[in-house]
Amino acid sequence: MSKQINLLKRIIMTDGADKLNVDLSGIEKIITKKLPAELGKNAPPNFPELYFDFKQEYERFKEFILFEKLIGKNVVALGGGFSSGKSSFLNSILGQEILPSDIDPSTSVPAYLINSDETEVCGINAFESRISMSPEEVGLIAHGFGKDDEDGMEVTLGHLLYSLFIASPNQPFKHLALLDTPGYSKPDSERYSAKTDEKIARTQLNSANFILWFVPAEDGTIKNSDINFLKSLNSEIPKLIIINKADKILPDELDEVIDKIRSTVQMKGVRVTDVLAYSSDEPDDYDRDKILEHIRKWDNAVTESRFAYNFKVLFTKCKEYYDSEIEEKQRLHNRLSHILADFPSDNSDAEDYLQSMDRESVRNIAELKELKENLHSIQNDFFTEIKHIADAVSIEMPEPSEIDLISDKITDPKTVIESYCSENGLSDVKHKNLQRSFTELLTEILRDVKTTFYDVASSKETEETAALIINIMEGI
Repeated sequence: MSKQINLLKRIIMTDGADKLNVDLSGIEKIITKKLPAELGKNAPPNFPELYFDFKQEYERFKEFILFEKLIGKNVVALGGGFSSGKSSFLNSILGQEILPSDIDPSTSVPAYLINSDETEVCGINAFESRISMSPEEVGLIAHGFGKDDEDGMEVTLGHLLYSLFIASPNQPFKHLALLDTPGYSKPDSERYSAKTDEKIARTQLNSANFILWFVPAEDGTIKNSDINFLKSLNSEIPKLIIINKADKILPDELDEVIDKIRSTVQMKGVRVTDVLAYSSDEPDDYDRDKILEHIRKWDNAVTESRFAYNFKVLFTKCKEYYDSEIEEKQRLHNRLSHILADFPSDNSDAEDYLQSMDRESVRNIAELKELKENLHSIQNDFFTEIKHIADAVSIEMPEPSEIDLISDKITDPKTVIESYCSENGLSDVKHKNLQRSFTELLTEILRDVKTTFYDVASSKETEETAALIINIMEGI
């Protein structure tokens, strides 16, 4: 019991723990005051959802500040319903029981696993302080003080932590952070808790660079709720579906499940990299090697921070809303002006009414244009502040003047080259001197280089860019 009490004291402490080493007061004033005050005047109907996602993305950003070893890593997030075997999968893949797998939704904590020469464990508490822990204490997070003898209720510690970070030599992927999420559930589910809320799960997964999505084999197929959730995620993030606990059904049944899920996701318009099977109890009997091949490929991918892209979504959606409203009001103004120009002079009451409508439309256009300008001003203020913070901790962030140039869809240059080579019959072509593919060379060259193509306006420009890069590489 003394171990649990000691851990509890450290988790709830406010003094002596590691805190954020940068000043966030300016950025948080923009997020909590300026944004809702300005946009609340005339916001898009879905502003509450956009604002929620925006704030959650900011929480992810703070996690990178509190655990700096995350910086420069691509994030592979594990998603799916609660108890779909995500933690057990990680323990099996890594060959060590790192994460507790027998936990309930209310005590589950998002956990990042990264590669490190030495083992280090820490958690972020409710006071945004970093608490150092031992590997043995990870299990205490889930099980806490055990069950009370009188009422049988279990007193746990997981709800006191926001996130958990584990650095270990047993995580072999040097350029990846593996994020074990609590899963998702709806408020009417008996497994629902604040930590498994689907809105929180969505922002966790949309912050990732790659997604592993888990479906229990015994379900027989992928549920409609999973399909709807996957469709709500950013379609540009590569997703690999893993049929977990494959040993629970017969081989013939498993083949049918795989075919059914492949057919379903294709029919529903959910783009996935593949559908593979796995069992933590019998890993070598299923698709372990194929899954590891995907993860190793992601480990070799160009590292790309998604923060700027995800932060921009709110501003982009609000701007689109204002543009649409301005266009609609402008059409109304044009129609009214046309009608009034030819309106008969003997009906003054109707004419006065139409003129009143026209003045209202002009006033609305001016107000919307002012809101749009204010939005852009807040965007500049936000990205100026966030850039200053990011530079202080070495997180990649574009200059505020570059934000409008970020494509609404992030494009990895390697993906552009792969697409160009495939379309032009070069997919298997090796470099004439080095005997390596163009994409392999590009991956190595751009390993530590910022590599987002900005504002690719047309497929023609994309092809020209790809052709130019290949011509340069052929001349190496």
